[in-house]
Amino acid sequence: MTFSTTTDDDTRRTGTSSPAAGRAARGRPAVLVLAGTECRLLLRHPAFLAAVALYAAFWIYDLVPGDAAHAYPVLQDESWSVHLPLLLPAAGVLLAANQGALRSHRNLTEPMYDVLVVGRPRRVCAHLLSLLPAALLALLLTAGRIGYLAARSGAVGEMRPWDLMAGPVCVLLAGVVGVMLSTLATSAAVAPMALVGLGMLTFAGAVNTSATWRWFGLLAFENENAAPLPAALVHRPSIAHLAWLAALVVLLGATAVLRAGGRGTVLRAATALALVAALVAAFTQTRGLSAADTDQVGAYTDHPAAHQRCTTEKGLTICAFPEFAPWTSQWAKVARGVLAYAPGEVAGAPYTIRQRIFPPGGASSNGKPPPLTAWADDDARAGTPKAVTVGTDWSDGAAGGDRRSDAVVEFSTGFAYRTVTGDIPRQPRLTMVCGARATLVLWLAGRATPGSQEALRSTRDRTFGGGISLPLLNSGAGISFEPRAADFAFDLIDHPSKDNATVIKKNWAELTAPATTVDRAAHLLGVKAPPPIPASGQVAGC
Repeated sequence: MTFSTTTDDDTRRTGTSSPAAGRAARGRPAVLVLAGTECRLLLRHPAFLAAVALYAAFWIYDLVPGDAAHAYPVLQDESWSVHLPLLLPAAGVLLAANQGALRSHRNLTEPMYDVLVVGRPRRVCAHLLSLLPAALLALLLTAGRIGYLAARSGAVGEMRPWDLMAGPVCVLLAGVVGVMLSTLATSAAVAPMALVGLGMLTFAGAVNTSATWRWFGLLAFENENAAPLPAALVHRPSIAHLAWLAALVVLLGATAVLRAGGRGTVLRAATALALVAALVAAFTQTRGLSAADTDQVGAYTDHPAAHQRCTTEKGLTICAFPEFAPWTSQWAKVARGVLAYAPGEVAGAPYTIRQRIFPPGGASSNGKPPPLTAWADDDARAGTPKAVTVGTDWSDGAAGGDRRSDAVVEFSTGFAYRTVTGDIPRQPRLTMVCGARATLVLWLAGRATPGSQEALRSTRDRTFGGGISLPLLNSGAGISFEPRAADFAFDLIDHPSKDNATVIKKNWAELTAPATTVDRAAHLLGVKAPPPIPASGQVAGC
């Protein structure tokens, strides 16, 4: 018998000199059979099943109570945030894949594999192939989740396919990491340690959403406390990040096969190409915004009218970025609710609602004033002076005190302020509202719709010190209400009277006068005024 000198480990063990085509014919089906077996074991592994169960629990928790926070999803934001729960299946796949690849070492059966046609490099390939159904399941979960959100009546925006693909690829990458770790160490403790390290990296990226290095992690998060941006301004390097993840899958998978003793020009070439692709994608995804992108964000911020569509009905003009048009009916409902308690000449006056974004890029403004002068000039050119600002967040008002319910309060009070005063806040800082005006603005905002009332109550429950401050689009500007007037407004909201609406309309001129006090308003409404506030609790400007 003649022994071959080739380095193929299958031929070395069997001692045959059969042609390479014959070896491939035997090895390829065997690899697929082994991959199928390992796939079934992986999908039934307790770590993977527990991770999928936790993922389902998060989804069910969201579905059963009908969480109002997701009643008005912005799909370009949901396209990346939908992947956060997928980190659970990714962790389960990493642990299950690593334990599956180490099974022969754990059971002391590794020497028995030497009698098989499928050598260790091919077994590693089989473990890698067994990860594909788990990634496919992650893709189906992602499709189901984003499909559910897109089917909501309040959904706006556009789905971003490259962002959506990142989650399933992360699940695949986690499994590849688990298999590769099995070629580096046979200890069962290595995979959990790696999982902790990846978790720390992911957490660091989640709390440093302005850092470019976060794109080197599994998922690149954005600031969840920032309001959504129109789809045209979402300049995420989604394609480059997906290419980065895919290149890592190939690179780490090929490295695992090489570590297991694999040879061949194609394998080495694939490893080299994957390394080059990973480096190119890494550079591309961290370049930041271009000058053109920055100018575009600035144009949308300072001059939104040029990028919006407006509709007018019964004196109410509503201007919104095109993709947010489905929300205009909700804004109109709040506006009509406020105007329902105003006298005819006030309710019949023309009003404009304009959607705006601030600050540019959607990050925290840190108290920076919005471009009020640029907005006023933009409204004047568009023929819509004194337009009331509304943002890119919305909810039913029952979102549990998050930024979405705060957006409802901000808009309802802003429109009520416009109705009561005939103007809009023009200061780059908080505008203090005092006396009967403050009470009337808050009462109108709370009585506009059930949702606005619930959101206003949520704001009160989270406010300390008596007064209420409502920043405009998370900026340094906005409206602030003196504590005593706010207390009186909530007394009227919590103890509604059918006579209040009639009395308010009848005494509108006096109640909206700047000099009218809370005591005078209580007298006009025929109710008891709230107790005086000590001098130490009074606010400047009132």
